[in-house]
Amino acid sequence: MTFLRAWVLLFALIPLGWMAYEWRRSSRRLAMGLKAGSLILVIFALSEPRLNYNDTKVAVAAVIDTSASVSPRDLEAASDLVNRMEKKRGSNILRVIPFAKATRNPSPQESAAGWKLSRTSGDAGRGTNLEVAIRDALASLPSGMIHRLVLVSDGRENLGTVTRATWQAQELGVPIDTVAMAGRPKPGLRTESVSFPAQVFSGERFPIDLVVTAPRKTPATIEISAEGKKLGTTNTELQAGENHLRMRSSIMAVGAVDLAGTISAPGLGDTRFEQAVNVTRPKVLLLSQDPAGTESHLIQALNQNQFDVALQSQAIPAKLDDYQLVVFNNWDMENIPLADKTRIEKYEQEGGGLLWIAGEHNQYVEKKPGTPEDPLERAFPAKLAPPRTPEGTAVVLIIDKSSSMEGKKMELARLASIGVVENLRPIDYVGVLIFDNSFQWAVPIRKAEDRTLIKRLIAGITPDGGTQIAPALTEAYHKIAALNAVYKHIVLLTDGISEEGDSMGLSREAALNHVTISTVGLGQDVNRAYLDKVASYAKGKSYFLNDPSGLEQILLKDVQEHTGTTAVEKSLKPEILQKAELLEGIGMESAPALLGYVRFDPKPSGDQILQMDQKNGEKKDPLFIRWQYGLGRAAIFSSDAKSRWASAWVAWPGFDKFWTNVSRDLLPHGTATEALAEYDDASGDLVVEYHLGRHVEDPAKIPDVFVLGPNGFQKPMKVTKLAAGTYRASIPIGTNEGLFRIRPAVESKAFPEVGFYRQESELLDFGSNPALLKQIASGTGGNFFSSDNSKAVDLDRIFDSGGRSVPSSLQLWPGLLALAILLNLAELILRKWRGLIEALRGKPEPGMLISQS
Repeated sequence: MTFLRAWVLLFALIPLGWMAYEWRRSSRRLAMGLKAGSLILVIFALSEPRLNYNDTKVAVAAVIDTSASVSPRDLEAASDLVNRMEKKRGSNILRVIPFAKATRNPSPQESAAGWKLSRTSGDAGRGTNLEVAIRDALASLPSGMIHRLVLVSDGRENLGTVTRATWQAQELGVPIDTVAMAGRPKPGLRTESVSFPAQVFSGERFPIDLVVTAPRKTPATIEISAEGKKLGTTNTELQAGENHLRMRSSIMAVGAVDLAGTISAPGLGDTRFEQAVNVTRPKVLLLSQDPAGTESHLIQALNQNQFDVALQSQAIPAKLDDYQLVVFNNWDMENIPLADKTRIEKYEQEGGGLLWIAGEHNQYVEKKPGTPEDPLERAFPAKLAPPRTPEGTAVVLIIDKSSSMEGKKMELARLASIGVVENLRPIDYVGVLIFDNSFQWAVPIRKAEDRTLIKRLIAGITPDGGTQIAPALTEAYHKIAALNAVYKHIVLLTDGISEEGDSMGLSREAALNHVTISTVGLGQDVNRAYLDKVASYAKGKSYFLNDPSGLEQILLKDVQEHTGTTAVEKSLKPEILQKAELLEGIGMESAPALLGYVRFDPKPSGDQILQMDQKNGEKKDPLFIRWQYGLGRAAIFSSDAKSRWASAWVAWPGFDKFWTNVSRDLLPHGTATEALAEYDDASGDLVVEYHLGRHVEDPAKIPDVFVLGPNGFQKPMKVTKLAAGTYRASIPIGTNEGLFRIRPAVESKAFPEVGFYRQESELLDFGSNPALLKQIASGTGGNFFSSDNSKAVDLDRIFDSGGRSVPSSLQLWPGLLALAILLNLAELILRKWRGLIEALRGKPEPGMLISQS
């Protein structure tokens, strides 16, 4: 026994002297002895006495190889060994340390109900570093115990140098017992080739083509993972010889992603592949003329499925190349400027996707015979259809010929009227009613067959008189209402103010009888409120012009809009015309009815997928049609994607998947720039070459490009221009293995992110290296257990101290303090208990003074 502060023991003389002095005079000698004893024990505790002895307790670190090269069978055997060690250890200490590239803490799942070790996932598991494993294990063991290590591994070291760690264990006198795993058997399967797109979009189901050789017919399992996370498993049957397999998978992550696969078969082991794939989020430009918020269902569906959606409700952006898909949602296609139409066609020809979602803004416009297709008509797989009726349309123009219309106003009114006549078909009806204080028919309602005569009659209109609108409006309505025409439309043109009469009632009646009325006010002296109400009640439009020079365009557009619609507004179910991949998993058979659509005439080369189911024997119109045009794809959906016609669809479970599949189907399948990364064995460099596509211009400035790789590798990469549209960069990567991401500092169409996967040696290792494990054991004085006899590992030898002991000491002061407290409590109880007994007997304790009153 030793004392840290032996001089404190001198203070023990004080309670001893006090007890000797009081001993003869005290009648409570036991209590006094207890009190003095507790004080002496406290003094002894303050001197911190220690009991020295030699300890033979063993602390064992079980270092288990859980790298990617370890087979499931070896992991199961290692787990069983650890469970046996746990039961055998008794008062000894056991620490379990899994390792691969580095050591790690066991997960709760691995030790929850007995040890069940699993492979180290991801990049951390693609290497075996015995040096780090042994060094970390030596540092983890507690002091004051005999140290031993148990190394369970296949011995396939590919990182570090175990010799250094073995020397360290020798110096510390720590024996290392080694248990050789059987190792991964060389598989009977072989992966001959792997092919998948170098660039895909997030969420897109892309193909993975494999060629696998098998020695015999066998069932097999294919497992695909990305960044160490399982994507899916497929069961298949392999034939003897070459097998061509195709799988489909999708990845939600963005950037250069490590895509891996394992093909395994009973009795034939497994074969693996691992490559890099570049994943980007597709960008969608949504052009919508619907009221704000009505397109929210479509935007939400696309956003939730990995699309970046930009909404535009004004002009078409000048730069379309930033987007992979352009969606026209109820957009007025006829009024897109020709230059924009040409840009849109070129965008599709160069690989972009176009989607036309119809709506009430899509109006049919009759074109003169021989008029060539405009660029948008060429770009889409169908054209707006003319009204499907033998009857024509009827148009009546009511023109104010009062004296205030004299001059330029009347001239432009005549020209605008002639322009309307020019765009009517021979089966259409036209009439021109002029008014001042009274009205008369300049052109009585007739078919627009003799355009020359009609235009001559219009040219003869001359201004004179006042302004009386209501009688002329009544006359025009009664005449047009009696006609047999599919569309009936009145346009009122005036520059003055008139008594209203019963115009409002007449407008409401016109709407009920499917007669539309539009109004055009010229100049400042018009009754705007009156003209607005007439047009609103009759479901037309009102226009007000200070400058009459735009009259012809407005009048022509208004007549076309109110007489050219091919919308069919009735409840119809969609019908599948042909099975297509984009309909998989949607449940189109259960899709609810649509309340309307716009009629289109499909082109012969269009691929019609859905049509509207007509119950009365009418011709079935296309609902969804697509085609390939140049390098890009285009499609038309003839109904809408909002709560007008598709009110039941927006709540239908298949709505999101339908629009997601349609949008993905139209995405480009090629890249603007071909980026190829490879490893040069001769120089040890990672080499990247960029070949710009035909439509990608050489950048004015090459962006900064960085390489991010395993083990914290991060370096800038200098890109050099070799020729027009060709660039090259290289950088040494040393012995680093795994996934390298080559990424520009700013997003660039010319220099897209690309990945390169350098196969780790870990995944190419088969079998075990028992010679290395024997060397480790013999060099440190440990035991070697072969893989053939791992079940018979002698646990007594693992926990054997080997005749060694470690000087140890036991701190006695906590026990002395506890004993002092107990003695003090005993003295207190003795004193109080005796007083209580005397009180109950009625006999005072000796020495106690009793006073009486």
